[in-house]
Amino acid sequence: VGSSGGVGSRLTARRLGEVIAESTERWNNRLIQGQDEDDEDFEARMDNFRRMYPNIDDDEDVVWKCNVDIVDDNVAQLFGRSVRGKKEFPDTAVNLKVAVATARWAKDPLCELAYTWSAASDAGVFGTEMLFLNIHPLQRLLPKPMLLREFERVLCNVAAAVGVDVNGACSYDHMHGLLTFVPGLGPRKANNLKQNVARIGGAVSSRKSILVKRLLGPIVYNNSVAFLRVRATDKLQDQMLHPLDDSRCHPDVYQRNRWAVKIAVDALELGDGAAQDDEFAISAIRDVMQNSREEVERLFLATKAEWEGVYGPTFNVGTWDPKVTVPTESWRDKVEELDIEAFAEMIEQNGNGKWLSQLTMVKWEFRLPFEDPRKPMEPPSGEKLFKLLTGESDATLCPGKEVTGRVVKNGDFGSQVKLEGDVPGFIPLRNLADDHVESAEDIVSVGTVVTALITQVKMDHMCVDLSLKKEDFKKKSSEWERPASLPPLDDFFDRMAALKIDEEKDKEREARLEALRLTIGGTKIGGDAQGGGGGVNADGSSPPARR
Repeated sequence: VGSSGGVGSRLTARRLGEVIAESTERWNNRLIQGQDEDDEDFEARMDNFRRMYPNIDDDEDVVWKCNVDIVDDNVAQLFGRSVRGKKEFPDTAVNLKVAVATARWAKDPLCELAYTWSAASDAGVFGTEMLFLNIHPLQRLLPKPMLLREFERVLCNVAAAVGVDVNGACSYDHMHGLLTFVPGLGPRKANNLKQNVARIGGAVSSRKSILVKRLLGPIVYNNSVAFLRVRATDKLQDQMLHPLDDSRCHPDVYQRNRWAVKIAVDALELGDGAAQDDEFAISAIRDVMQNSREEVERLFLATKAEWEGVYGPTFNVGTWDPKVTVPTESWRDKVEELDIEAFAEMIEQNGNGKWLSQLTMVKWEFRLPFEDPRKPMEPPSGEKLFKLLTGESDATLCPGKEVTGRVVKNGDFGSQVKLEGDVPGFIPLRNLADDHVESAEDIVSVGTVVTALITQVKMDHMCVDLSLKKEDFKKKSSEWERPASLPPLDDFFDRMAALKIDEEKDKEREARLEALRLTIGGTKIGGDAQGGGGGVNADGSSPPARR
């Protein structure tokens, strides 16, 4: 569910969750005849199911699972209203285009950001669409060229860190933008690579073929090939792919010099002759990588069991990094048995240069090929979800701030208020007036526009507690608790000036109260005399006039 619906997106997600829960129950009971079904209806339903799912047998235990998550759809909203969206889906409604982009964003955010950058303005400047994204509240103060330059730098760094699937980027328009940020390429070379791949059939079977078929020049190839990933596709299902073509290792390590092949063969103790045959070498590398993958899984399960044995089921998968958290002596895979340092020293003594850093990378790529440094996507919650749906934060909504809203419902425990931006607010009975209050209807009417003070922001509950008490309005701004997420006040902050501003506000408020002769504890705000829909603010000011 996209976040552009505001607080309503949360309600939509809940309703979808109820629908999916019922759908899951129906799926699990699909083979059971219902109480309201006779034999004929049951057989008709099963026949329809078999026609819809011909590949699923009745005896097959297939688990159907679906989650409902709220995701940031700011980038998706840009796509739905952009020239890119009209070009890719010319006859599709805007909301459907936004839905497609939201799904793409949830699957690969980097891909959508690169796609957004790829659209050029009328002046030929790339990335101008990204200026509409609110990354930071102070970004408007930066010159646009500087901001675009920083966006480009970040996209280049991330693309280099996670790699780019060359076949996917050359096959799908929305993924092609990633090639632009591959080190050594750029917009022009990326476009030439896409055209050359289409010329040879639309798929690259190996990194070596990029150079052999002259898809890139030798210098550009040498600079960019380590960031291009060759992954399995339907067009390559009959091809034997080199496992290290989907790793961070440069081909110089496993094709020209074959150091990686030597490491794999020695780890399996196959002898030097086995490294000469290409198919045998690829098989050896796969066996070593499988052995290392099983070792990583063993270490993960052991670490998780050890943690949960002490702290309970609180293990965070995203914080587990085997490169950092696992000591060297705990590794038992075949690659760990080799002396990589001695091998690098031998290569250097033979006059072939220093290769220790590359050989160390080979060892870790055997274990974690092109490990993605990004954390798995987690549904937003708490402060992050509140900010995503309301656009508010501790800097804009905090205790002691005056806000204006309309009373939408009176209940036994207080009044519900809808603030600006549709942020839900609540005024407990004890905060409706300084004196004792029996019923919220005695103080405010539904439809009344009130100005209240924030007493607490409950981000987990997506609600703001408010107060109409006169004594709360008399409090100084310094008396309210400052949110911990905000930076501390500057050492040169003028506290005396702040107190003076508070005093001026108090005098203005008292003047309004005296002029209207209003005491919140004894007069109903928005009473029948004003038609039930007017009213006055808690500080004594009149509500906005209606036309």
